[in-house]
Amino acid sequence: MAELGEKLDQLEEAKDALANKKISVLGFSFSWTQLVLAAGVVSSAVGALYAGFLMYQKVEEVANLDVGAFEQRMELIEQKVTSVDENIYAVKNDLKTDIRRIEGISDDVERNSKEMNRDLNTELRAFRQEMKDMEDRIRKQIRDALTNSLAEQ
Repeated sequence: MAELGEKLDQLEEAKDALANKKISVLGFSFSWTQLVLAAGVVSSAVGALYAGFLMYQKVEEVANLDVGAFEQRMELIEQKVTSVDENIYAVKNDLKTDIRRIEGISDDVERNSKEMNRDLNTELRAFRQEMKDMEDRIRKQIRDALTNSLAEQ
């Protein structure tokens, strides 16, 4: 157990020695903690500078855009949209006209077919009546002929 205690004491002394160890850079002495902290600060500063540089490039790109070209394209697109709107309106009106014309034609055809059906039914009734009258006359003639021929004998 005594050996374990000695080893732990040695480990703590080594830890303290490492924590208190100083490094000299350009005549300044720094601890490890100070160096790690300085590395973090330097890397953050370099990252911020790089991000600023990228932002500057983006701002320059936006500043160098040709606004006149965009305005021309927008006007051209607006003209095309207006033209398409006018064409759609014209097509809509043409379709309305065509639909109304077709409805009128359909109504005329329906009216004509009803009139023709009525006329056909009237003529068919008249024909049936004529056929019935003719049948009645023929039967009467046959009956008269039979009655007369039997009466003569």
